[in-house]
Amino acid sequence: MPIIQFHLVSSAYPETAIDTLLIEASHAFAAALYPELTPVPVERVRALVCDIAPRRCAVGGRLVSDGAVPAPFFTCLTLVGRPRAQLDAMMEGLTDLVARHLACERKLVRGLIIPVEADDWYIAGVAASAARAAELAQRKAGRSD
Repeated sequence: MPIIQFHLVSSAYPETAIDTLLIEASHAFAAALYPELTPVPVERVRALVCDIAPRRCAVGGRLVSDGAVPAPFFTCLTLVGRPRAQLDAMMEGLTDLVARHLACERKLVRGLIIPVEADDWYIAGVAASAARAAELAQRKAGRSD
C-alpha cells in the first residue's frame, strides 16, 4: 500500500539524483513499514515524482521562477494504525534521503503522512482490510503464497 510522492520543482535537481532518491526511498519506506518481514516487501511501494513548474511554486511568498530556493515536499500514504514512533523514524529517514540526494538544506524539506483506512484502499481490486486479513492468515498458517 505504501505510496510516496515527491513534489519537486522541474529541472531543479539532477535526474540521476532523483533516480537514486526514488530507489533508496522505496527501500527505506518498505523497511520502515515492514520491519518484521524478511525480505522487506519493496514490491509493495510506489514512489513517484510530481513535477512542478518553477512559476507554479512559491516558497516563502516568492515564486521559484523569481529566485526563491526550491523546497522539496513529500507525502507518504500509509494504512491507519502505524505506531507514532515508527512513523516519526520513517519521516526522519526520508527527510535525510531528500536532503542528501537533492543537495538541499534539511530545514527546507517538508513531509506529510496521509493515513488511509484499510477499507478505503484497494489492492488488485480488493479492499486492503480483506487483503491484510488473508495475508495474516497465510502467515499464521506458515505460508507465503
